[in-house]
Amino acid sequence: MTSSVKRSERAVQLRRRAEESILKKGAKASHNLDKLSPEEAKRVVHELSVHQIELEMQNEELCNIRKELEVSRARYFDLFNQAPVGYLTLDEAGLVLESNQTAASLFGIPVDELENKPLSQCIYREDQDIFYHHRKNLLADGLPQECELRMLRKNQASDSTVFWARLESSVANPDLAGKESPGSNQQNCRVVISDITDNRKLAEQLYQAQKMETIGLLAGGVAHDYNNKLAVIIGYAELALNKDVSPQTARIFLEQILIAAQLSAAITRQLLTIARKQLISPVVIDLNQSVESMSKMLRQVVGEDIELVWRPEADLSLTKMDPVQIDQILVNLCHNARAAIVGKGQITVATENAAFDAAFCKKNAGYSEGKYVMLEVSDTGCGMTREILAQIFEPFFTTREVGQGTGLGLAAVEGIVKQNNGFIIVASEPGVGTTFKIYLPAYIGTVIDKQWEKHQEMLPGSGETILVVEDEAALLPMIKMMLEKLGFRVLTANSVSAATALAEKHKQEINLLISDVIMPEMNGCEVLEIVQKTNPDIKALFMSGHPAEVLISRGFTGSNLNFLQKPFSISDLAEKIGKLIRSSEYPAAAKTRQ
Repeated sequence: MTSSVKRSERAVQLRRRAEESILKKGAKASHNLDKLSPEEAKRVVHELSVHQIELEMQNEELCNIRKELEVSRARYFDLFNQAPVGYLTLDEAGLVLESNQTAASLFGIPVDELENKPLSQCIYREDQDIFYHHRKNLLADGLPQECELRMLRKNQASDSTVFWARLESSVANPDLAGKESPGSNQQNCRVVISDITDNRKLAEQLYQAQKMETIGLLAGGVAHDYNNKLAVIIGYAELALNKDVSPQTARIFLEQILIAAQLSAAITRQLLTIARKQLISPVVIDLNQSVESMSKMLRQVVGEDIELVWRPEADLSLTKMDPVQIDQILVNLCHNARAAIVGKGQITVATENAAFDAAFCKKNAGYSEGKYVMLEVSDTGCGMTREILAQIFEPFFTTREVGQGTGLGLAAVEGIVKQNNGFIIVASEPGVGTTFKIYLPAYIGTVIDKQWEKHQEMLPGSGETILVVEDEAALLPMIKMMLEKLGFRVLTANSVSAATALAEKHKQEINLLISDVIMPEMNGCEVLEIVQKTNPDIKALFMSGHPAEVLISRGFTGSNLNFLQKPFSISDLAEKIGKLIRSSEYPAAAKTRQ
């Protein structure tokens, strides 16, 4: 039924009621009219005519207002349905009371099918808890809530596509006509849904680009450090080969070679850690330990002409964030400080506990109330003007010449700090220097120490048989000697075919397989499959010069991969084998067939 027909029916009903009222009062009105004089009757008729015209004008005005409202309502629904984001109204049970067309399109479901259905059916199974706590906090506190989670979009086929969405929810009073009974105390909530899949991809790419820039900043210093270590290794090796050198002196030379090699391996591991491509993994950390672990690399960043001073707080609180992000902050701030110093100078890195109350924060702009761990990087460089200071966190802003920097360094630092609910205070004066103070929330909670005891006595083997598969000719005999020193019986193979023959020949004798990951004929996982045919219960330890992520790319699955990073020492090897042998689990790696 159209709105015009409804209005006509209401007008007829109103006319009928008015006539009935006049008929009830008709006798009395007629009696009164008989007493009126002609002048009075004329005046009454005039007044009635005026009132009639007024009513007609008011009626016309109301009709125009109604038309304007209808146009406005139509315009509203056009905007509502064509909005770039999805709008939903949910009841307390999470059922969809109202939806715009954009929300329905996001889910690949018609509006009429989406309404009166639980929104949870459109949420990725593993993110259901996020949505549950999102709604729970909203209805409990009444304050607007935001969250990011994965949702499902139905395709034309029976399957669904996963996309990332941001939900922004607020409590609303029930006002949907026909949706609930009048006077209901039920709380509805308004939900705004935005597809952020592309944003997350771009953010991930930017994050990786920022990490690669960090690697670029380190490259020059790392190359210098590597050359020094190689000079030590080559020099002492040549001296040790001299037949006139005594065994005691040769041992000293070999110890220096070992130290240089271990330092080089540490540099490689740190670079791989910074460059790894994976999601941020916050953990509880001691900021002092993080800075100290980066100290050697930071000295390469600042150079030999600049003094790097380290001033740690003795009893520093813990904080929670990804350790790689701390490395990024330190490298970028120290590199900027180095660029600000002409000739000799000093860069100071310090830590400190800090706490701010509401009164302090009111008087000091930029501070936030709470307990924090402060990381300070200050320099004795050229300093900055107020104009430059106001722009330093803008992406791509740089005062350096073209090709000398991308301008992403400080933008990355600010992004990391904000991501971890912290803030930055910068003070700078031309000709004096600059100080960056980064405040990260202090971690309040219990920390479970899961650190392995690295200095435990190496447990020797008891004659167990280990099959080693390694295609690098120089490594195979070395690994064999290490294992024999630990008390194991060792079978070696420099190819997959040799490993297959040994596995067939010795069958149930082999207790452990140690294999390189990437080899010419097949990878280590495929070697494991072959050996498992004759010995299904064999355990496996994989080793590689590549980072552990290569295992995943090569088809290995499982959350408990047994992996040994090259280069490794005999103690590293003993520790890995000890844990593996003591473990009740069998190989956690298995090949995923396509």
